[in-house]
Amino acid sequence: MYQSRLVQHIRELPAKKRERFRQFVNSPYFNQHDRTTALLEFILKKLDGRPSGLSKERAYKALFPGEGFNEQQLYNVMSYLNKLYYRFMAAEYTEKQRYLESIFTLEEAFDNHQFDIMTNRGKQLMKKLKKDPVHNSEYFQASYRLNHALGYYSGTYFDRAETNTFQSMLDELDKYYMLEKLRNCCHLTANSLILNTSYNFRMLNELLEHLRANWPDFEDEYSIVMYHTALMSMLEEDNPDHYQRMKRMLAENMKSFSETEGRDLYSFSYNYCIRMINAGHRDYQVELFQLYKQGLKQDLLLDKGLISEWDYKNIATLGARLKEFTWTENFLQEYQEKLPAHRKENAYNYNLGNLYYNKGLYEEALSALLLVQFTDVKYHLSTTFLLLRTYYALQDTEALLSLIETFRIYVIRNRKMTVEQKRGYTNFLRFAKKLVLIKHSASTYSRKDFEKEIDELRDKIEISENVINKYWLLEECHTGAKATA
Repeated sequence: MYQSRLVQHIRELPAKKRERFRQFVNSPYFNQHDRTTALLEFILKKLDGRPSGLSKERAYKALFPGEGFNEQQLYNVMSYLNKLYYRFMAAEYTEKQRYLESIFTLEEAFDNHQFDIMTNRGKQLMKKLKKDPVHNSEYFQASYRLNHALGYYSGTYFDRAETNTFQSMLDELDKYYMLEKLRNCCHLTANSLILNTSYNFRMLNELLEHLRANWPDFEDEYSIVMYHTALMSMLEEDNPDHYQRMKRMLAENMKSFSETEGRDLYSFSYNYCIRMINAGHRDYQVELFQLYKQGLKQDLLLDKGLISEWDYKNIATLGARLKEFTWTENFLQEYQEKLPAHRKENAYNYNLGNLYYNKGLYEEALSALLLVQFTDVKYHLSTTFLLLRTYYALQDTEALLSLIETFRIYVIRNRKMTVEQKRGYTNFLRFAKKLVLIKHSASTYSRKDFEKEIDELRDKIEISENVINKYWLLEECHTGAKATA
């Protein structure tokens, strides 16, 4: 039983939620089955002990003292408790939503013909909606359902010719659909750009045309405008006006969005800059860095108080690359405690090593990088590449060639990398080894022969399509050519 899904679900609950679930199960409104209550108490008591303490036999003995073991009876009780857990999840979710409980009250009152409750709660909900600055899909759905209930109540019992409420119902339904369509198309288009997936966005073109033709009807709905702008920045990537408009809107008013939506919208802007950088537009590095700073000020890079280790890395990498050394060092220190606990040391040491490398403090960089544990492929690849560059800068040819060979074997044997990724890294390592042998043996060449070797290598790198970290190889070839000029 220790490995059962029911026990796993309860184990995953934070302490406060475990207690709320216990109260839920103990409520006679939701549960009048004593053995279900007893089973939960047994699980909670034994949950943090040895697995043997949660055996089926011990659980059965606690629930059915003096009876012979009957596995089916135990499963029945577990099934009751599992169903209560699902109801508990629904209750918890409903409580977190801004309007759902009010809507449920309104609609139940309508079904029960308790129209005094419906009209009273309807007025309260209408006031709440008018004051709410966050016009997201949750808002539009609540507004639609409110007008739906009030419209059909009025049309059925008072004035069949009344149109205002029904028109509001239709308008809010349209806005709900438009916003959800735009929001999901943003996410899925972003996925398509990253993962090379494709979707049939049925009726998206018609929706975009409708928005263009009726823009005055929607231009005051900030959320619709924002998601439309974000989507257009992906669909019409060559037109920077969409990105610039999105950037201005992100800076001006994020009160119209929930924290989750704010983080999503910033991620669309980050990804646009990253695509531009990858396409060779290096000025977008500054754009991306400023966006990250802006997101940090608005607390939109934190999720439940924590920053993703990859956002932490991206920000620190950009800061170091742009030579914003003091700001970057302060950032690494300030946000170290906001990293997930199991990732904190690795993320801090890697990014500190990268900062030292960019400052030219290569010995300090090595000290930090050698503390990084290769807990996953990403850290292994990133750290090894940075170590390679550091050894290269120190002109430690022996250590560098040894690392290249070790790294090559790791890439070949790694089962988590795709064939294309492996080819990209092996091409990089092949060119890196050649570059090392040429540059660190420069004294054995004549000036003319050295330049010829470097130029030939650079030409080969440039025409090769799949080379990881190609920019560094070309940069070092260029540096080598300049050094002999």
